[in-house]
Order: sequence, then C-alpha cells, then structure tokens
Amino acid sequence: MENRIDTEALLELAVSLGYHLQMSGAEIYRVEEAVTRLLQAYGVPGDVFAIPSCLIVTVCPDDMEPMTRMRRIGYHGTDIDAIERFYGLARKLCGEKPSLEEAERMLQEAKRQLTAYRTPVLYLGYFLAAGAFAYHFGGTLSDGILAGLCGMLTGLFLRMLTKLQVNGFFKTITAAFFIAIVSQTLTHLTLIRYADATAIGALMLLVPGMTFTDSMRDIIYGDTLSGINKLVQVLLTAAALLLGTGTALRFSQLLWDSTSIGISLHVPYPVWVQSLAGAIACGGFCLLYNIRLPGVFICMAGGGLGWAVYMGTQELGASMLFAYFLAAAAVSLYAEIMARIRKFPAFSYLVIALLPLVPGSGVYYTVEYLLQNDREMFIKQGVETAATAGLLAVGVLLVSSLFRMVNVAGQLRRAEKKE
Repeated sequence: MENRIDTEALLELAVSLGYHLQMSGAEIYRVEEAVTRLLQAYGVPGDVFAIPSCLIVTVCPDDMEPMTRMRRIGYHGTDIDAIERFYGLARKLCGEKPSLEEAERMLQEAKRQLTAYRTPVLYLGYFLAAGAFAYHFGGTLSDGILAGLCGMLTGLFLRMLTKLQVNGFFKTITAAFFIAIVSQTLTHLTLIRYADATAIGALMLLVPGMTFTDSMRDIIYGDTLSGINKLVQVLLTAAALLLGTGTALRFSQLLWDSTSIGISLHVPYPVWVQSLAGAIACGGFCLLYNIRLPGVFICMAGGGLGWAVYMGTQELGASMLFAYFLAAAAVSLYAEIMARIRKFPAFSYLVIALLPLVPGSGVYYTVEYLLQNDREMFIKQGVETAATAGLLAVGVLLVSSLFRMVNVAGQLRRAEKKE
C-alpha cells in the first residue's frame, strides 16, 4: 500500500509540475521532457503526452496497474520568469531526488516566489515595444512616440477585455481595428507621417508570428498534433487581424480616401539604428513576458544581433529568405549559449530575441494589397510571409537539434562510464 501511495504522490507531483510549466508558456517538448525526467529520476516508468490544451501523464509501476492523470490547460500567456523557476525546480528535483513530501513543499515554495511587474511597468513595456518597432520599420521619431501611446491604449484595451473574459478572437479583431483606425486618423490629421509603420509597431503586440514559427518548429520536430493545434490558433488570429485591420482601412478609405501602402517599406536608417530600435522593442516585450534582469539585456542584445546578421548578409548579396534563415540560426545559437551559461531554458532568450525577425509587417501589407485589389502583390506578400516564418523555424530547429544531439551524446557517455 505504501508503494501505491508513493506512486500516486509522484504522479500528482509530476502532473502539477508539468501543468505549471505549460501554463507559464513553456514549449510542448520541454514540458514532456521535464515530466519524463522527473519520473525517471524516481525510478518509475511512465509516459507523457502534451498538447497546448491538455497534459496527460501515465505511470506504469512494475507490480501495479497503470495510473493516469489529465489536466486541462486553459488560456494562458507567456511568463518567462515562471518557466525558468519551474524548469530550474525540475532540474533540481531530478538531481537531488528529495522525498516526495519535500518535493511538493519545494513546488509550493516556487509558486509563492513568483513575481510579476507592476502595472505601470507593463504599460512601459507596451510603449517601448510598439514605439521602437514603429521606428524600426521606418517611422519617424514622432511616429514612434505616437505608436507607443497607441500601444499603451491597446494594452489597456486588451487587459480590460481579458477581465471581462472576452474570447481571444474578438479581442484581436477589436484591437486591430482600433490600431488601424487610430493610425489612419492621425495620418489624416498630419500628426504622423507613416501610418503603416505606426500601425505595424502597435500590431506587433497582436501578430502571432512567434506562434506561427513555433508551430512550424513543432511540426518539423515531430510534434505534429501540437504544431497543427498552434497553426489553427495562428490562422484564427491572422483572420481576426485581417478582419479588424481590413475593416478599419476600408472605413478610412471611405471617410478620407486614405491608405498608406508601402510608404516606409524602404527603411532610411542605418543598420545600427535599426538594430538598436529592434533591441529596445525586445526590451519592451521582456517586460510584457516578465523577464528579469540580467535576462532583459541578454534578450535585447540577441534581438539586435539577429537584425544585424539579417541586414549584413543581405548587404553581402544573400537573398532575403536566406538572410532570415541565417539570422534565425545566429539568434538560436546565441540563445543556446546564453542558456548554458545561465542554466536556463534557451526559450527564455529565443522567444524575445527572434521578434525583430518575425514577419509582423507581412500581415498588414497583405491586407492593404488585398484592399487595393492588387492580387499579384497580395499573393506575393502572403507567400513571402509564410516562407519567412517557415525558414525562421528551420534555422532555430537546426541549431537546437545540434545542441540536443550533443547533450544526448554526453548523457550516453556518462551512462556508459557508470556501467
């Protein structure tokens, strides 16, 4: 009976740890890996299956019937600090193997230690992310400031709708409509120069480019069900952005006969200015994703590095898509190195540092070309956006796979020495 109680307690601990990791926004493979290693560390064979909306863990003791627990994963954002804490706890439990009572106490202590930025800091994050990206995409300084203010209002709007338990699809439609109509209105009033850069800067708060890249990575990696699940979410979010932005732009056309296709496509700023703006935008997203120092500066440096590699390879004659691939690989390599230096998941740095490369502007320009009935540019922009996201995923996967191979080889060597 004692063995059964211990096995059940281990199962509950494993499910709880996996649940908190997944609710914090950890990758699917990392959740499965952490829970599987925890079971193995305590000598109990088992299986773990996770998708974005569900976690299932089964233990199979030799002398007992299998036991299974399932937890539904509800709506959640991304809390990098929580991911680092819970993943660090998983590593510690696997290494020290304390009693299950002590392990449960350590999990509860980790939950109590979770912290979040205060509301004013979050609004600063919205301002920096939207404003810096507007400048990064070719807007003027005043465009960036107004985009930052628009980002703050968008953050306030999203937080209000979240408290009212409004579904994500409707939130995205209304927020996208708000951003596009405000940017077009300010352009009509001559308060901003480039409506597209201003709108794209704020829309980066909504664009599912990172989720799209992550879904492609899951599919390529073999987590097909998880990847398809995320891809469906991306398509729904993209549809909401199309509806919201398209409606606003059409309304602006009827009201003022104004839209702004491609005005800031050719960014006039030197590479170091674009890279700096991208780094500052990453700093804003660090606040929104609850990254703590010194992680904020590490992510900002990674974001600037990725854009510098992208622009540098293009200047050397590489095609745009190949430049995206090399930049993604460079950012992934940087994230893996930082992760091993600080003993944190590479995801902590990758998810932010990759943002300047995410094809967020593609959605906006695709909508505008569609409204202008320019089918050729509409198809070209849409295909280019999808291809960019796919190559970002391949670049990230290539580097992460190489590091995983090295890790597995090291584990096999250590196992052979023990034998």
